[in-house]
Amino acid sequence: MSEHQFLGQFTTKFEHIKAKSATTHNFTLLYTHGLCSDPWGRKPDAVKDWCVKNNIDFFRYELIGHGSDNANYENADINIWKAQILEIIDTMIEGYIATAGSSLGGWLSLIAAEKRPERVKAVLGLAAAPDFTVDLEEKYLTPEQNETIRKQGRLEFANGDFKYVFTKRLLDTGRENQMLHRTIDIDCPVRLIQGQQDASLDWRKALQISQAIKGSNVVVELLKYSNHRLGSDNDLEVIARSLDSLKDLLTA
Repeated sequence: MSEHQFLGQFTTKFEHIKAKSATTHNFTLLYTHGLCSDPWGRKPDAVKDWCVKNNIDFFRYELIGHGSDNANYENADINIWKAQILEIIDTMIEGYIATAGSSLGGWLSLIAAEKRPERVKAVLGLAAAPDFTVDLEEKYLTPEQNETIRKQGRLEFANGDFKYVFTKRLLDTGRENQMLHRTIDIDCPVRLIQGQQDASLDWRKALQISQAIKGSNVVVELLKYSNHRLGSDNDLEVIARSLDSLKDLLTA
């Protein structure tokens, strides 16, 4: 692992593995983790293993305010994370990119594909959660909880098997980066994997994303017994198959 100072002020860890093979494909898989998580667990490791096996360059990184930079969590927001992934694409990776993102990382992956269409040629969303902050405000938080965030700037919130801290700046920048109220200007292949036992995200979100994306090459896989983590053996097999399909499209 290495460290990089993003946006000139936040330093987080990343790993960039370049395939060394005559059959190396001309793209990098860029993995972005979810909120209050990190890129070092079983699921990203499985994605990394797939890349190594298939001679694909692999890049994973800690979102600002996560992992080794956890102390800055409440100083981060959607705009900062958006700038971070775009900085990686613009300055740290060469060639074409396939983005893979879990939850918040799926939202950022979709943003990156829309903002950098000349670079991002495929998207894999793993319980992708665009607009989750808007859903939180409108569907899950009580009026009292929303008032707490507005007055105190933060709120601790438990949902299913996850516990989060939400800040006013997170909610405000979430509204600035809404996607599902409009057509998402993405034409590249998109694969969306969603568990129907997800306690943190309505499984119908994957269908909303599919309907909002402009392009026609969108496939949704609903896993009846899977949760938000998508980390079971079966889940990882489905993820590998989706990566196989994207690789075939990108190297045809």
